Amino acid sequence: MISALLNRRIWLWKNRLVPSLFLLLLLPIITFAMISLPFKNIIRFSLAGIPYDIWVFPGILFVISSLILFPLIYREYFELRIHRKVLINLTLTPHSKATFIFSSLIVSILEAFVAIIFSTLVYTSFIPIPINLFNMLFLVFCLVLYNLLLGNLFISLSLVIDTLTTMLLATFILFLIVLFGNGFLIEFSFFPLGFDSLMKLSPLAIPFQIYQKFNSTGIIDHISISISIALAYIWVLLNSYILKIKLRQ
Repeated sequence: MISALLNRRIWLWKNRLVPSLFLLLLLPIITFAMISLPFKNIIRFSLAGIPYDIWVFPGILFVISSLILFPLIYREYFELRIHRKVLINLTLTPHSKATFIFSSLIVSILEAFVAIIFSTLVYTSFIPIPINLFNMLFLVFCLVLYNLLLGNLFISLSLVIDTLTTMLLATFILFLIVLFGNGFLIEFSFFPLGFDSLMKLSPLAIPFQIYQKFNSTGIIDHISISISIALAYIWVLLNSYILKIKLRQ
């Protein structure tokens, strides 16, 4: 199933190669110019004394993966569903709905990682980032956890909501939370006492906290990792159930 969906995505890329490559080049440059350049003049150092443009590097990768992941999920589960196009034919395969959702998530994450790799090359060409191989691999692992959770959330919204206006408003609210409510760009300690503790409980914030804890102390939070994996698995099952209901309608 993953192979079939991956070949489909490659075929779609080939049919719009030039605009896709242009946007892929433009996204990390605009993100760097709009986030790192101005914010480093406002928040010059993190609370641990790390220069902001170095501290924010992992957060920018999380943000870019979010921006890439949304249109992929939106097209598959919202646009193609409400217009009764390809989604219905894809879900008629012998594979279970859970397998279909998990496979589409993996393919979308792989596509997002193409943008992440390119963004890393662009960002590190401007800002030298002191990061070793194991640290980078763990960052990739945390990004996969985050994308599994966020992708499931995008799928849930795309399946539950049936009107474009509601979908756009829900998406705008979600992206405000993604950008500023997960600690990617602004540390939780900058928020009012009590409110920061509430934000840390968000499932979307957990993978980034796992990475930050490992990056600062070298400790791997196995409990939080297990919770994130279990939540992603349960969410896939829930989305498969919602998909079955929507297809019956």
